[in-house]
Amino acid sequence: MNVYLNGNIVKDRDAHISVLDRGFLFGDGVYELIRFFDGHGVGVDAHARRLARSLELARIGGFDAALLGKICHELLAANGLRDAAVYLQVTRGAGSVRAHVPTETLVPTVFAMATVAEPITALIAPQEITAITAQDMRWTLCEIKTLSLMGNILHLLDADAHGASEALLHRDGFIGEGAYSNMALVKDGTLVTPPITQVPPILHGTARADLLSAARSAGIPAEIRAIRLEELSDADEIMITSSRRLVSAVTRLDGATIGDGRAGPTTRALFAQMRDDIAALINPLATVKA
Repeated sequence: MNVYLNGNIVKDRDAHISVLDRGFLFGDGVYELIRFFDGHGVGVDAHARRLARSLELARIGGFDAALLGKICHELLAANGLRDAAVYLQVTRGAGSVRAHVPTETLVPTVFAMATVAEPITALIAPQEITAITAQDMRWTLCEIKTLSLMGNILHLLDADAHGASEALLHRDGFIGEGAYSNMALVKDGTLVTPPITQVPPILHGTARADLLSAARSAGIPAEIRAIRLEELSDADEIMITSSRRLVSAVTRLDGATIGDGRAGPTTRALFAQMRDDIAALINPLATVKA
């Protein structure tokens, strides 16, 4: 595999990062993951804006987030990939000693890799998953897409122990997001998803924005408002969004069946619209049939 490291494309076996890098020692860095279909990135500009915001909030300087698209295309070309997921992370850099507060001016470490992913033609229907709910144990700066994912991982380990693959997290009686995704529900035909500007804090998900855009295109009513935990048990449908999976249906939550135990009509319609939007990005004249 060819990877990107600090301005160069190198073989993964030849990529070396200092053991004093703050990403390794402290998880002191941020990341993005972008999905590419037939060489076309989904929401590259939105990912670049979010990366710039994460860098600003984390006070990491020295890297221009506008280079994200260029790096992605260099990686795809170097690996001969068209359908892929590109992961990029920027750490604060490596110091001469381990210190919580850097004692010197650091140069950020920039690493990226591209891995094979399914083509648009493989997106036939939304994935159906099982989830649990959990009291959110993470920090409050969820807007930063940080490398420090221990809280998320602990929630996912707990979900796995309960036979689930995602945890929907709540604080003070309100649902925020999943451990690796944004969430939404459907009640009486209306899509409802939490806001990005209120408590509980959530990641400003690019797939969440795509979901809301798809709802507008499909004529599905949508509300952005706080969601109480108890609303989940009364929801007609529950779904999650992520760059890798677009939208997935939560068909079981805390052991209870949601709806009829299958992806509901609104989830399926939104998945189809998001898929068709990607197809239009690849080829404005193309249509994708399920």
